[in-house]
Amino acid sequence: MVALPVTCNDDRCGLAFRAFARQLMQTHFSNSRNADDTVTVAREINSLMGRVTRPPGFGFPAPYLVVSAGENYGGNLFVWDHYHMSLRFAAAGRPEFLRYLCDNVFHHQEPDGFTPNCILHGRGPRGSSSRFHAQPFLARAAAGYLKATGDQAWAAEVFPKITAYLDYYDRAHGSPLGLHRWAWPFHSGIDNDVVTTFHLPDSVVPADLSSFLVLEYRALAYLADAIGASGVDVERADALSELIRQHLWSEDKSSFAAFDLLSGKHLFAIGGWKPGQANGAYAYQSCSNLIPLYAGVATADQAAAMIPRYVLSADHFWSDFGIRSLSRSSEFYNNAIWGNPPRYGDHTRPTNSNWQGPVWFPLSFFVHRALRKYGFPEEADDLRARTLRVLALSVESVGSFAENFCGETGKPLYARDFAAWNLLADVMRDDLPWEFF
Repeated sequence: MVALPVTCNDDRCGLAFRAFARQLMQTHFSNSRNADDTVTVAREINSLMGRVTRPPGFGFPAPYLVVSAGENYGGNLFVWDHYHMSLRFAAAGRPEFLRYLCDNVFHHQEPDGFTPNCILHGRGPRGSSSRFHAQPFLARAAAGYLKATGDQAWAAEVFPKITAYLDYYDRAHGSPLGLHRWAWPFHSGIDNDVVTTFHLPDSVVPADLSSFLVLEYRALAYLADAIGASGVDVERADALSELIRQHLWSEDKSSFAAFDLLSGKHLFAIGGWKPGQANGAYAYQSCSNLIPLYAGVATADQAAAMIPRYVLSADHFWSDFGIRSLSRSSEFYNNAIWGNPPRYGDHTRPTNSNWQGPVWFPLSFFVHRALRKYGFPEEADDLRARTLRVLALSVESVGSFAENFCGETGKPLYARDFAAWNLLADVMRDDLPWEFF
């Protein structure tokens, strides 16, 4: 796939866009709707990429990317949004935004390694009261920038900060299983994930955090090898992968599942559920259980069991519009714009965005990667087409991308002019050399 050039006012950019659109029409797609969807989505991405960059200043030592070109979220930096946006800018020949992400957040790193996940325009870090530590994408951002540019001097400079940020995860977010847990549900980005939202803080070990950290440790090993740092290798990632398979794989459910430290059991069915009962069997089958597939933690046998049974099933995650954020068979499944607030949590956040049913682009992106990794190429292409369809429908119906979509109808739910990870849609099937997964 050819990466779309970033918007500019020069007539040559308009010619480049038209040539790009013609190439898509003539080369990549025989299905006319698929081609139309791709052009619609690419045009919107091209527009958004020209509207989400911000200059340094007001707490940002480097340029940065904002989540939305609309009124939602303001001029603020959020780590996992910025990381995925930066991958798209790298595909357009601008990998420096991967470095800018690290430069901006590590500028606010504290001596103990705590690194803020959110930086507000003119106000600095947010979330210090809940110690909202940077989501686990920074080592991959640094490794991606190094791979794109060969800038070893910068990599050597930032390496101790990355090591400190990852060590903070081990100290502040560890668990008795040797795995990791979120301090509060919204720290995951899956703001009201059912496996953490309805349970006591620190009591649940989810499948997503440790899986993302596996990828971070692999990126750290890449950085260490490139700059000649000693004592860092992939064994840390391999050991964590083995712990995930040991503690978070449910053989009887054929799925990864969060672990409840209080009951000593996997969180999958409603407590007390027994085989043969009609309700409650899939209550906690959340999208966070899919991340070990994205991270490559699952064995081939585990993936072969889990993917057909849950990922590709319309009764669970597979929607006409992408990947649902919760199994359709869960009693908690809903497509409200705002989801259930946490039973326990940070009471300065009385409501949460809804990850209890709606389709969100990053989930489709992660699962697309997993399907390719584990030998489901046709299904990966199908998922990509569904993702382009829902984004194109959003542009056609409200004039822009939304943040999330109804898993049943594809209706845009929230945040018009939303950019973030949606920017990756037109390079979704590409092999991005700056992406470590």
